[in-house]
Amino acid sequence: MELGSKSQPQKCDETNSFCMDRLSDLPDEIIVSILSFLKLKEAARTSVLSRRWGHLWKFTTGSLDFDDSSLQYLRKKSFSKTLPGIDRDRYVGWVNHVLQLHQAHTIDGFKVCFPLKEECNKLDIDNWILFSLRKKVKRLSLDFDPIITGSARGHYTLPAQIPHGYSLNFLTNLSLSYVEVTGKVLAYVLSNCPYIEALHVEASNSLVKLKSSRPLLKLKHLEILRCFSLKKIEISAINLVSFKYFGDKIRLCLGDVPNLVDVSMDGLYAFDFMKKCCPISSYLSQLQTIVLKVYVEGFPKFPELRSLKKLTLIVSSYRAHSLLCCTSLLKASPFLQKFTLEMIGLNNDLGKIEAQKAKCPHQCLKVLELIGFVGGTHDMELALDVLNNAVSLETIIIDTRLPFVENTRDPMTKLAALTRARQLETTLPPRIKMVIV
Repeated sequence: MELGSKSQPQKCDETNSFCMDRLSDLPDEIIVSILSFLKLKEAARTSVLSRRWGHLWKFTTGSLDFDDSSLQYLRKKSFSKTLPGIDRDRYVGWVNHVLQLHQAHTIDGFKVCFPLKEECNKLDIDNWILFSLRKKVKRLSLDFDPIITGSARGHYTLPAQIPHGYSLNFLTNLSLSYVEVTGKVLAYVLSNCPYIEALHVEASNSLVKLKSSRPLLKLKHLEILRCFSLKKIEISAINLVSFKYFGDKIRLCLGDVPNLVDVSMDGLYAFDFMKKCCPISSYLSQLQTIVLKVYVEGFPKFPELRSLKKLTLIVSSYRAHSLLCCTSLLKASPFLQKFTLEMIGLNNDLGKIEAQKAKCPHQCLKVLELIGFVGGTHDMELALDVLNNAVSLETIIIDTRLPFVENTRDPMTKLAALTRARQLETTLPPRIKMVIV
């Protein structure tokens, strides 16, 4: 078609061959670059488009993500405590087959995610790791959640060292879930990863002490979750931006962290943080995002949190007399923009709620999100209190689903929650939008 022609170009839904011809005119390098943005299975499916495309996906340099949706379905629904051996063998065979075919020299990411019942397939997993290192991987993720409820350890142990000729120099993100790794091995890994920016370790019963022999100047994100044998974290990460810790009390030394703005705490350490008796508490004034999982037993008085923009509280409220104590953090956060409250164990009995006059106006709060809403006395009381005080509120999100659990709420309880949420909606001024889930 000549430039300036008034004739209309052909549409793809009218002539598929026209579109294919145009795509096929592109050089292989361009097509491979496009395929690198697709998920692994999507890129492989393009092989049916033409004989020429049949091999191009093998040269993609994006992420090789072996996260099988059918296995994830089993994981989320917990239909099976263990994964049938035939499915596990099929998964391992799938990964091995793809790795044999892959021909690119580098990859950005490599992820394997499947339930591991026992320390089997160790040789396969070792080879997968070496494959990713040979491809100069930047983001490496291993997730072997065995599905067994309450399990606090993995069934695969990370090797103590990598063979000669392999390098960790290109690694920037490392995620280990249900992988057994000792402090000595993790120290070895960190000492050989000069560009590590993000580290995630979850459910490793072998990790007792996390200590780095040298400053981690590039590290920005650190997450240590459910490693219940852990006693101490001692690292120097001056550029740390976010820190997430779920577990028991530990000795914590992060050095000077002037850029820390995002903190998430669970378990006993969350109480130490709230009582301002842990090292992270000294950085309260600079934090912009806080996530805390706590029991509703009253909140200590906080200093003014002038930098805080987002606050999430995950509260267990089985025996709570009120949720209004949660608002103490709102009062200490004059520039808070979003408040999320995830409620576990709420009673849906609706008693008399006295209308509260505005006592502490929240000038900047724009979004209120209530997850686990039942429309009972406690959550309705809190919602009305925030409504009366949040003079700039724009959106209320009411989520009637249970936090962390899918489709387990009794239908009648859910219906009552939806009905009460809609009743609350009728009392809102026009400026406030309500979203009900």
